[in-house]
Amino acid sequence: MLAAGVLLTVAGTVESLRTSIPILQAEPPAPRPLGRICAGDTVARIEIPRLGLEAPVREGVDEATLAHGPAHIPGTALPGEDSGRKHAVIAIARDSGASFAARLVLGDRVELRTPFGLRAYRVVERRVLKAEEVRIEPTDEPALTLIAPYPPDWIGPAPLRLAVRAEPVAAEPDLASSATRSLTRSTGQSVTLAEAALSWALREGR
Repeated sequence: MLAAGVLLTVAGTVESLRTSIPILQAEPPAPRPLGRICAGDTVARIEIPRLGLEAPVREGVDEATLAHGPAHIPGTALPGEDSGRKHAVIAIARDSGASFAARLVLGDRVELRTPFGLRAYRVVERRVLKAEEVRIEPTDEPALTLIAPYPPDWIGPAPLRLAVRAEPVAAEPDLASSATRSLTRSTGQSVTLAEAALSWALREGR
């Protein structure tokens, strides 16, 4: 009887401790912030299913970066960024595949695989502008604009610019998004500097 009483007393003590002391649970590790992005770094991969095109998107508009293909304009939203700055702008030099931009039509799907996850867009507008008329406008919702010299097959410096605008559509969930969904960042440049960078990048219509 004495042993049973002791056991009941110990059990009651343990139970009271269990209800009065909160159980500590290990918190999941905080996601690592994106590191510093330098010119030439790959910041996304662009895919256009209808054209069978896939290419890396690199940061910066220096000649070496543009020579490799699509380039993100510093000062605009990073590809896939959906808070803070929302308008991502990608330049495509004529000598590095700008012809694919001219082949885009309304309704085409454009996909970006980014550190923030998969982002899908639908082409909603095509505009041909004079170089001095190109403006990078802020947007309330995420948007993507591709800018390239036009016409792409022009002999000599192309006199115009093609601006292809795309807006988000639903995309399949992507594992990368859970780690960086709230860790957006900009490249620290203003939209004015971004426009200047774009003008310099495509200054000779190439």
